[in-house]
Amino acid sequence: MSRSILSLILSCLLVGACAPTHRWLSRTPASAANDQMMLVRNDPNSFGYQRLMLKTQEFPDLKIFVEDTGLPDYFAETSSGDRQYLIFYYLKQRQAFACRAKSPHSNAVEFSGPYSITDREYRLLSQAKSDAAAKRQADAA
Repeated sequence: MSRSILSLILSCLLVGACAPTHRWLSRTPASAANDQMMLVRNDPNSFGYQRLMLKTQEFPDLKIFVEDTGLPDYFAETSSGDRQYLIFYYLKQRQAFACRAKSPHSNAVEFSGPYSITDREYRLLSQAKSDAAAKRQADAA
């Protein structure tokens, strides 16, 4: 997957970084995650974190990847035909990785990357992460 494709996916998927309410989350987690850019935060658990944990149960190799690489800052899910694609963004390293399900009914995945995150992607994702943190602080006050 080329850098321009990752940029296109990022542009299409960056919708928001705030976690949805638990009632909404419980109704449609899979459809809510499709074609979305999700902030991954484990304290408190964000929607992206919850989806990533579900995916690590579905794909054992993904669990190993996350254990080795660490939690990404952002996670995106999308599909094309019968294939699932997962994209992981690590802001500190300015890198992204792609993961693709090998076949529709298999729990095997392929990884590619790292890919460099562009300056524009970095600024956009960093700002969204900062905005989410500020909103969380304001809501707590």
